[in-house]
Amino acid sequence: MPKRSSSTIPVRSAPKKDNHGLLVWSVIFLFCGVGLILAAAFFVQAGVGPVPGSGLPVALRSDTPSSGFTLGQADAPLTIDIYEDFQCPVCRDWSQTIFPQLRDHEIAAGKVKLVFHDFAFIGPESAAAERAAYAAANQGRFWDMWATLYANQGTENSGAFSDARLRTMADKLGLNLAKYDTDFASSAAADWVSAGIADAAGHNITATPTLVIAGKAYSGVGTYSALQAAIATALAAP
Repeated sequence: MPKRSSSTIPVRSAPKKDNHGLLVWSVIFLFCGVGLILAAAFFVQAGVGPVPGSGLPVALRSDTPSSGFTLGQADAPLTIDIYEDFQCPVCRDWSQTIFPQLRDHEIAAGKVKLVFHDFAFIGPESAAAERAAYAAANQGRFWDMWATLYANQGTENSGAFSDARLRTMADKLGLNLAKYDTDFASSAAADWVSAGIADAAGHNITATPTLVIAGKAYSGVGTYSALQAAIATALAAP
């Protein structure tokens, strides 16, 4: 094979600078960067990314007694029934503002016990989240799952409570996943969701969150001071 002569290798001249082309590419890269930022913001807002490793921002105190869907001492003189949908942003606000104060004061003092009632009316992911909560309750971890669901809530029916993401939450809580899978997919879980909707209708509950205290319904977040007043009135009644 004949040797290639170096003189046969063409010499490429340096291209002339094209400021117009550079400007065009700069604009393209800028829009691409903005697009990526907006896409990332959408997925964070939608809550379809990984379950945050920060855990449970409204995690329960270790000395707060609970049993099934009831939080507080069994012999507490006053019961507060709360109707919630895990996709409801107002419910999430209540869980992160009013609930910690109620837990740390009236519930911790043994004056009040809180009983959860599911009311999955927003969409299919509401029902899925309720089934996940039911499965967690069967392992004695309902209130931890309750807190985890609100900590990871996204926009409605956006994938935040997809079956796979709910299972990831169960895994982070340390649940037995084989049992979780069985309970999550069970007819008993589906029946529990349906019964919750019927229960809400039977008590004329039309919004979440709704708290029922001594037979009186209170809707929305409200304020902790208003809740304290309602509790004091109920406790003072014969």
